[in-house]
Amino acid sequence: MTAVAAELLHPPIVPWIESKNQEIWDKALHLGRKVVWKNKSVVQAPDDEVNSIYLIRQGVIKVAAASSEGLQRTLWLMGPGSILGEASLFSNRRNSHHISAMEECVAYEFSKQVVVGEILVRYPDLAEALLTNLANKSYIMSTQVEESAFLSVPQRLGRFLYGLCLARNSRHLPLSHAVIAELLGLHRVTVSNTVSALKRTGLLEDHTHEIVVADINALAAFLISDESPPVPSFRTR
Repeated sequence: MTAVAAELLHPPIVPWIESKNQEIWDKALHLGRKVVWKNKSVVQAPDDEVNSIYLIRQGVIKVAAASSEGLQRTLWLMGPGSILGEASLFSNRRNSHHISAMEECVAYEFSKQVVVGEILVRYPDLAEALLTNLANKSYIMSTQVEESAFLSVPQRLGRFLYGLCLARNSRHLPLSHAVIAELLGLHRVTVSNTVSALKRTGLLEDHTHEIVVADINALAAFLISDESPPVPSFRTR
């Protein structure tokens, strides 16, 4: 699935962070502490002190920003192999985001002392993984600004779905329209209208509880073209 599609379009940067090589951390797990977060539990709240990082081994974490008026924007989702807390830890800043578990999650916590005194010194491949994780977050933020300024809603949604298919190696994407709207900074109705339009063109299959891409190559070809299906009432958040 992915090999042919990749020839048509380079994988877009999407707000989903996951590592397919998380086994490189196995040699350092004895330095950490295993933690479990239940579904919908708060992992970190704004203004929490950050004295450690977390390696996500199982489950999905949501990282969201919120305004003083209560408006919320999901910045990215983090799956297995991703690392939480490194930006706050290295910058000596308190956490500024709402971070919660979208399902039961298993992680390993590494203290700042372990990160600085052990991981960065003894395991250069893990130091590189930390830098890669941080770079991914930076690229996600800059890409979202660029795409919101220069791309239409169908193109933005199409690129998101295409990139997520490649990242997860699956055509089945168990995300609600509301979650996608938060990730892309769109209104939920706009996402629903666009999904319906993509279904009418045959790019998405008609499923109720998840989004299923009908043909990854056809979706890539659509993104390369300048064509956009007619979708009424585009609105951003």
